[in-house]
Amino acid sequence: MLSNYFKLAIKVLGRQKFFTFISLFGISFTLMFLMLFTAFTETELGSHQPLTNKDKMVFLPSLKLMKVRKDTIFNIDSSMVNNMLTYDTTITFKDRLTSSSQSEPSLHFLKNYMTEIDDVENYSFFNPRVSFDFFLNSKKVKFEGVMTDANFWNIFNFIFVEGKAYSQSALDQQAQVIILTQKASLKYFGMNKGVLGEEVTLEGKTYKVIGVVEDPISKNISVIADVYIPYTNLPSKRLSDTNFFGGFEAVFLAKDKSSVKKIQADIDHLSETFKEVPSYDGIVFNKIELINASFLEFYATNIYNENGDVKENLKTISRAVGFLLFLFIILPILNLVNLNVSRIMERSAEIGVRKAFGAHSGNILFQFVFENVILTLIGGIIGLLLAVVLIYLINSSQVLPNTVLQFNYKVFLYSLLICLGFGILSGLLPAYKMSKVHIVNALKQNQR
Repeated sequence: MLSNYFKLAIKVLGRQKFFTFISLFGISFTLMFLMLFTAFTETELGSHQPLTNKDKMVFLPSLKLMKVRKDTIFNIDSSMVNNMLTYDTTITFKDRLTSSSQSEPSLHFLKNYMTEIDDVENYSFFNPRVSFDFFLNSKKVKFEGVMTDANFWNIFNFIFVEGKAYSQSALDQQAQVIILTQKASLKYFGMNKGVLGEEVTLEGKTYKVIGVVEDPISKNISVIADVYIPYTNLPSKRLSDTNFFGGFEAVFLAKDKSSVKKIQADIDHLSETFKEVPSYDGIVFNKIELINASFLEFYATNIYNENGDVKENLKTISRAVGFLLFLFIILPILNLVNLNVSRIMERSAEIGVRKAFGAHSGNILFQFVFENVILTLIGGIIGLLLAVVLIYLINSSQVLPNTVLQFNYKVFLYSLLICLGFGILSGLLPAYKMSKVHIVNALKQNQR
């Protein structure tokens, strides 16, 4: 019986080629988009090394110095008391921002003010986005680097292909050692491992290779780099500078996920305790704000940072992504519903003929629903193949550097079931309505 339904479904889909094409395009395109979006978010926001502890991290990417002036606001209210006009004056004080300056904190600031945060299991101070220009085979090459402390390797769990991380003693001794990613090793030495003990010369300074790590697959600016070097190799002036600004960032690892909000609240409270704020460019600042963010807030701020509020940045990005997802999903589904309704109504004569030959309403209803199931499954297979091919092409072409997309079969199955559900529902109501139409009325309806 099912084989007969299947053969009939294939013949009907082949007969109505335009309807079939539009329906398959909508289903396959929706599933392909969902798979690509899921693969990207899994790579960027998933718990992959070196960010397996991302849900316990609080980042401090910058601080903001402000000059705030107290404004005195007078409010005068009048009222009648015992037939006499009286005035009631209230005075309120409001902070008004007159100027501000925002940048990354200095190592001096972090060491002096950010080492005693409660509920912090570990912390790291590092200088990201350091560029090294050098010549390789007479060609100018650039490496992006991160100057780190020893704790960096305890918070971000990189996968070492060979060698190991440098310890605190290496920083104390200002050791000129370096850790390469596999991509950097391949570019510099022509091989992605077997380079321990070799030397790398950057900006006129020679470093000994003590480790090679797998390329990080995230675009998180705290971890993405070609090389990692102890920050004690920075110029001594940078390390001893007592200004509050200085190109460093901090990451705090909470004891557990529930402590992240508390750490952020403690950092916000610390902002209010500063009594003395240094002057810059002749401006006397009197207030400081420590810009801190969870992993998701930090990621969203790197994409969109309109007002400097990391929480609002995350909400804005979430709303935009949610709206786009809604459009990509709901529009093909509505299109499928409308096509199913019109398709079934056009086949009223077929329903009348089948009923005239003794077909039961349940058989007709099942046939239409079965056709929708077959259509959805075919569209799902096409969507699956398109997604797999596109993910392969994106990964092999390096259109998204340092990003390796992976296909999520669980999400594909859930998405296919959702499409299948909508496909069944979109055909069930009109099919049920037409299956109940009298034979004569069904034949007459087709003649109009």
